[in-house]
Amino acid sequence: MRDFVFTERMDYFAAGANVLYGLYLAPIRIFRLYKPTYARILRIWGTVCIAAYIVHVCFLLGVRWDYAYNMAANVVVGSVTNVLWTYWSIRHYTRLKSFWAAWPGLIVMWLIMAMSLELLDFPPVAGALDAHSLWHAATILPGMWWYKYVATLPLPSYALPFTLPSSLHYGLSCRVHVCAC
Repeated sequence: MRDFVFTERMDYFAAGANVLYGLYLAPIRIFRLYKPTYARILRIWGTVCIAAYIVHVCFLLGVRWDYAYNMAANVVVGSVTNVLWTYWSIRHYTRLKSFWAAWPGLIVMWLIMAMSLELLDFPPVAGALDAHSLWHAATILPGMWWYKYVATLPLPSYALPFTLPSSLHYGLSCRVHVCAC
């Protein structure tokens, strides 16, 4: 069954927003741009990311709907994000010798292997399982693993846009013994 034009485009735009949000968040976390001293840099970085997304969507809607361009844009943005998290993982693992610090690098490796299903497309096996459906299946566990990892990252209270109850903030910050900030 084929998508409708609207649902197909929303799928592409949502995927692009998700990949770009990963790139937006990585340097904030890795280089601690959430600190008040970096507020101006953070605003500039956010503006750059929003502008890049708007230009991308406008190109696809207004100039040319180009599957190859869209895929290439997402692969480039995702690859930069992967390089950043691999850098963070290697840097922290060598310093802390904690398996927890290796998680981002391991998740990146898993996602690169899963991405090969999307990039090296093949016809459906038995008329049902194609590369795209297997790619979606292969991204379930790393998505859950990534969420578990990110949920354990202690953020200073000034980095949050709202105030957490003290019991919840204590629970979030104490789940990891070594602050990898």
